[in-house]
Amino acid sequence: MTAAVLLVWTVVLGFLLDGQTQVRNWSVSWVGMDVLQATGLVATAILLARQVRTVSPVAAATAALLVLDAWFDVVTSEDGGAQYVALGMAFLVELPAALWLAWLAAFALDWDTPSSPARRP
Repeated sequence: MTAAVLLVWTVVLGFLLDGQTQVRNWSVSWVGMDVLQATGLVATAILLARQVRTVSPVAAATAALLVLDAWFDVVTSEDGGAQYVALGMAFLVELPAALWLAWLAAFALDWDTPSSPARRP
C-alpha cells in the first residue's frame, strides 16, 4: 500500500515539476551531505580498525549517502565540464567506494562477536 502511494506521488511530481526549481539553503544542503559522508567514512574506518560488527550499519549508511551524492551531483550539474566532473567523480570515486562499503557491510556481519568461543584464549 505504501509503495503504491509513493509510486503515484512520484508520477504526480514528475508531471508537476518543471525541471527548474529554486532551492533555499542549497549550500547548506550540500555541505551537510558532505559532513555526513565524512563522518560516516571516519566512523567506518574506526570501527573497521577495531573489527567490530557494528561497522556493518555504518558502512551501509555511508554507502547509501555516497550513491545519493553521486546521483544528485550528476543530475543537478550543468551541461559541459561540470557534468563531466560529476560523472567522473561518480564512476571513479563515489560509486566504487559505495560498492566497497556495501561489501564491507555484508562481510562484517560474519565476524565473530567478542564473546564468541572463537575469540576466547
